[in-house]
Amino acid sequence: MSVIVNQSQVVKPTKWEVVYEDEESISIWKYNSKITTKGPVEVEYKWKKHFNPWNKGKKKSLGELAKDARKESKKKVSD
Repeated sequence: MSVIVNQSQVVKPTKWEVVYEDEESISIWKYNSKITTKGPVEVEYKWKKHFNPWNKGKKKSLGELAKDARKESKKKVSD
């Protein structure tokens, strides 16, 4: 005859966070399995003091790209 010994249930957390850190930022992904199981409920980004994401690099307009191309072609002709 088998006797069932105290079986403990495995308790899964319903809320947890995952933190990703690199040299430019820290991102915190917050999960809540009571709300959704498909992905994070909230993602929070914290930029480090020395990093400014808005001055990363201005995209050039079509006119600026054309001017640069003309300058390059003039340099090649003069060389």
